[in-house]
Amino acid sequence: MAIRQIKLDNYYALIYTYKTVGLDKLYEHYIRDEELKALKSSDDIEICVLQTCNRVEAYLYLHNLEDLKNFLERLDSFHKEKITKDAIILQGRDVAKHLFEVASGIDSLAIGEYEILRQIKETSEKCKKLKLIDDALDLLFTSAVKTGRRVRSETNISKGKTGVYSLAVDFVTRQFKDIKNLKVAIVGAGEIGSKLAHMLRDAGITNVTIFNRTLSRAYDVASKFGYKAMELDFDEVSKFDVVFVAIYYPQKVKLNGPKLVVDLSLPAIVEGNNVVTLETLKSLSAQIMERKMGEIEKAKKIIEAEVDKFNREIETYNLNRLISIFMSKIEEIRREEIKEAINVLAKKGHPEMDEILEIIDKMSSSLLKKVFSPVLEDIRKTPNRMDYLNYLIEVLGNGNVSDSKTEKTKN
Repeated sequence: MAIRQIKLDNYYALIYTYKTVGLDKLYEHYIRDEELKALKSSDDIEICVLQTCNRVEAYLYLHNLEDLKNFLERLDSFHKEKITKDAIILQGRDVAKHLFEVASGIDSLAIGEYEILRQIKETSEKCKKLKLIDDALDLLFTSAVKTGRRVRSETNISKGKTGVYSLAVDFVTRQFKDIKNLKVAIVGAGEIGSKLAHMLRDAGITNVTIFNRTLSRAYDVASKFGYKAMELDFDEVSKFDVVFVAIYYPQKVKLNGPKLVVDLSLPAIVEGNNVVTLETLKSLSAQIMERKMGEIEKAKKIIEAEVDKFNREIETYNLNRLISIFMSKIEEIRREEIKEAINVLAKKGHPEMDEILEIIDKMSSSLLKKVFSPVLEDIRKTPNRMDYLNYLIEVLGNGNVSDSKTEKTKN
């Protein structure tokens, strides 16, 4: 039986983004970790889900369409509605191209953002720990991170303020002439709240209070930047000039006191004429995209080249894996022959068996390297090398092969 190889056409992706389903609906498509584990219905399936404020994307490595159908049905059943009808489904080369564009920051709400590279890497590492991915998706995600780094080193796509939260802080600073005297509140002490606190400090805004439902968490963030901390109370929050909100909250609220509220929550929770949301930042992103069109075109050319390179990496991976399996089979045979030789020598009562064993081991190992090194180099250059290696592995495994298979390999 032929060794199963990685194939580009076996990659699939289920894509939901702010462009396709809207920011206000995106959170409805999030996939929890426990759902991820249940979606992996067999060892033949690899799954990795990239989820940010801009996207929910499930990357899959499957061997047949039946596995894809089962995945879609399971996902719908977990959400108790047919959410997969909203998805864009990609296959093969398009999967690699899309993920490389995401890693390069040209498919983000904030064009050229760096944050996405960290998110892709952390997503891959998490899915490894959950035992959801193997070599196929690991190869894809590793190549995506490399592509993202190359695009940023060879273009100006990430020049200037790029991240979503940078856009939010920049939007606020543009609205007020004297930003350093603003009373600013950040509602939420999670990852987003921490990033906002850092950026506000860099912008020279010092009068900042962190609000959070867990007061100790608010203190943890506030103490890093010399800010104040308070337990979440929306009446108190209303007393500030500018409010950033980045939490999940089960109901809508109104903050009439602030001059400006920047609601980065998904879904947005604050209502009123003084509120801007991620949708507002999306229009700013469109303006930035227009200014960076030249850099985006450069990035796309790099991405096309990297997708070609990824396809070659798949071929190299498959070849190296087959060579490794082939040499493992040879090594098994070598060890069995050494064992047989030692048994024969032992029966004849030879002394110093340990020394003899060491000599035979080194000699046979050296012989194999000298014999097979040039053979494997030639195999690497052979057009039908994959079929040939599979044939050799089968011969070594079974001890024989049918005439029909021999003829196919020769051809």
